[in-house]
Amino acid sequence: MAILGGASLKGKELKEVLEERLFPVKKLTLVDDDEALGQLTDFEGEPAFIQRVAPETFTENDLVFFASMAGAFTRAHWPQAAAGPAALIDLSHALLDVPEAVVRVPFLDEHLQPPASARRWFIVPHPAAIALLTLLVRLQATGRLRQVVANVFEPVSERGAGGLEELQEQTVRLLSFKEFPRAVFDAQVAFNLLPRYGAESRVHLEEVEDTIRREIERCAPALADRLALRVLQAPVFHAHCLSVFVEMESSLEVSAVEAALRGERVAVLGAGEAPAAPVDVAGRDDIVVGPVLRDQKRPATFWLWTVVDNLRLTARTAVDIAETLAG
Repeated sequence: MAILGGASLKGKELKEVLEERLFPVKKLTLVDDDEALGQLTDFEGEPAFIQRVAPETFTENDLVFFASMAGAFTRAHWPQAAAGPAALIDLSHALLDVPEAVVRVPFLDEHLQPPASARRWFIVPHPAAIALLTLLVRLQATGRLRQVVANVFEPVSERGAGGLEELQEQTVRLLSFKEFPRAVFDAQVAFNLLPRYGAESRVHLEEVEDTIRREIERCAPALADRLALRVLQAPVFHAHCLSVFVEMESSLEVSAVEAALRGERVAVLGAGEAPAAPVDVAGRDDIVVGPVLRDQKRPATFWLWTVVDNLRLTARTAVDIAETLAG
């Protein structure tokens, strides 16, 4: 097994989940770009070094994860991997332009179109896409779903270690009334909320929004047509927060909405519980929803506050795919 992007935030989280799930690994190869070469880490108590990508990375492994934070690294190496015998699991969304690659969330397989058994290239959806797909699928099961409007608040960890460092440094410098770095976002993220990044940013929020839309469309086209979506950059380090407005065809009791949502990988908070915050979901595999609130003016509409650990949900979904492949 190999992890490309082994030094990235996603790569590190993936390695931890593989260990926790006791996934059978004969040998794990960690590879990354030249900046990370030689970094020392460990796996299952044994030392491991970050290596350079080599031809044997793809010929000697039967499973390859692409876990870089940016798609360029995946796009540079996946054709070589695709020519080999390995199954590919992409956490970087770079294979979304490859028609043969399957966007997959295993715990939703029974509700979505199952992948063809011969497929061996898979895409792990964006964490917000996983959360929204889960909500859409379960609300659709009531037979009354009309439309969903979602505001997704993106954490800086989706931009990798550079995003974390830039938010931290901006916070410190702004409190000292100093100039702050802009290399990642080309904008002030600290103490702020952004509908878009600066013109010189490495990634644009519109691209993130497009990725989420396309991944949902690949999994459930009919449900995607009922979704309106906006992505905003929040000044938080980890965890996606989603403010989701749901309109049903007719009025339902709050308890019926809660029952529809509750199930595998979803924790629904009751009316007497405090809403989840990013710090509350750290290290959790599940999607935390609630409390479910009925809109004060419209009895057939509801507000769902939803929070997920972005890195953990991505890594766990990738390992779920690997476990289905391993049988």
